[in-house]
Amino acid sequence: MTWLAQLRQLILQLCEDQHAQHAKDIVLGMAASVQNTWQEIQFQYYNVHWNTLDFYRQLGTLYINKVSRREAMFCLTGVMFGTLIGYYIGVNRKFISHNIHHMKAITCHHYYGIEGVLMVEDAEMPRIRKSNEVLIQVKAASLNVIDTKICSGYSRIYRKLLNSGRQRELPVTLGRDCAGIIVDTGQKVANFDIGDEVFLAVPSWAPGTMAEYIVVSETQVAKRPKSCNFEACASLPYNGCLAWDALVNRSVIKEGNAKGKRALVYGGSTPIGCILTQLIKLWGGYVVTACRAEAIPVMRALGADEVIIINEIDIEKELQLHDRFDAIFYTDNQPFQEHIFTKYLVPHGSYVSTVPEQLTSDSLGFICGSIFAGCVRIKLLVQYMFGFNMHQWNEGAKLDVAYLRALSELTDAYQLQTVVDRVYAPYNIERALVHVLDPNSIGSTIITFQ
Repeated sequence: MTWLAQLRQLILQLCEDQHAQHAKDIVLGMAASVQNTWQEIQFQYYNVHWNTLDFYRQLGTLYINKVSRREAMFCLTGVMFGTLIGYYIGVNRKFISHNIHHMKAITCHHYYGIEGVLMVEDAEMPRIRKSNEVLIQVKAASLNVIDTKICSGYSRIYRKLLNSGRQRELPVTLGRDCAGIIVDTGQKVANFDIGDEVFLAVPSWAPGTMAEYIVVSETQVAKRPKSCNFEACASLPYNGCLAWDALVNRSVIKEGNAKGKRALVYGGSTPIGCILTQLIKLWGGYVVTACRAEAIPVMRALGADEVIIINEIDIEKELQLHDRFDAIFYTDNQPFQEHIFTKYLVPHGSYVSTVPEQLTSDSLGFICGSIFAGCVRIKLLVQYMFGFNMHQWNEGAKLDVAYLRALSELTDAYQLQTVVDRVYAPYNIERALVHVLDPNSIGSTIITFQ
C-alpha cells in the first residue's frame, strides 16, 4: 500500500494552512481507515478460505466499526459529483474520428447578414448517434426568408440552449426543409427503410437541411409525394406546415366549415401564400389574394377568385370596395400595420400573420439572458418529465408530421400544386438569397444537390 502512504504525505503537504485543518483531519482519517481496512482484507484473503458471503459480511462489519457517518457522506458526495462531472464531459465532448467523411453544405459563418453565407465542400458528414435517427441524402432543399433572418442572428439563443456540441455555435447550416432518400437507419427505426424517399421540416433553431447529408429523428420525417420530383417536394414541408397550422389552429376557417367563408391572402405569391390559397379554395372558401402584377396568372391558376395588385393601388381604399372577410392571412415579407387589416374583418373574424415573429431572447443582455436561459432549461426539464418532444419548441410545434402526410396525400391526388420559381446549384447560393428577398419572386426558391 505504498501509494496510500504517498497519498497521505501529499495531503499533509497540501494542507499546511490552519483554516484547512478540519478538512485535513477528516481526509487523513479516511485514508488511514481505508489503508487499515485494505490490510485486514488482505490478511483475511490470504489466511482464510475464500467465501463470498463471509467477505461481504466482514466488509460490512469493518465499515460499521471504522467508518463514521460523516466520512461515509463525504465519500458518497464525492462519488456523486464525480459521476455527474464525468457524465457531463462525456455528453458534451467533441467526437473525434480518424475516418471523417466530408460533404457539401451551405453555412452561415457570422451573424452580420447574408454576406456571411458560403458553400463549403469540407463540412463534416453527420452520423447516426441515437437508435431512432435516420441518415438522409438530401436531393433538394428550399431556401426561405427565415434563413435570411438566421444569417442576422435569428433564434441564436434558442440554438445555444436546445442543441448540443458544434450545433450550438457558428457556423450554422441553412435550410428549414428538404426532400431526399434514407441511406441509413438507427436500430429502433420502425417506420422507414433504407431507400425510402422522404421529406421533412425543422424549426429555426435546429441544424439546417441544406447539406448533402443530414441526420434527424424518424418522428420528423414523412414519405414524400410521388407525383412530383424532389425539387417540387422540397417546396412543401416548412411552408406547407406553417400554412396548415395558420388555417387549422389560428383561424376560423377549418376543413369542414370553409364553405361560404371569405378569406384575404395578402402576399398570395409567397410560398406560404400559394399553399394557403389552394387549401382555402379546396375546402370551399372564397379567396381574394393580393400580390404583384407578375403573379396574377399563377394566382388565377391556383384558384384565387379575385386578385388585388399590390403597389398599384391604395390597399385600404381597395379593401373598402370589398365585403368584410372571415379571415385575413398576412404572408408578405414587407412591413405592414396589423390594424389596417383588422378593420375589414367580420365580428369574431381572425387575423393571422405567418411572418417570422420577433424573438425578444435574441436581444437580451448577459443578466437577462442568463435568467431566460435558466427558465428555458427548467421548462425543458418539465416537458421531458411529461414526455414532450423537444422539437415542439417555438415554431417546431407547427411542423407536425401529420401535416406533412396530409400535404403529401393532397399532392398525389393532384389537389395541391407545388410552385417553384427558381432552382439553384449550391455554389449559386448568393444569387438564391437575393432572389428569396426579391418581392417579385413567386413561390419557392430551391437548392438542388442532385
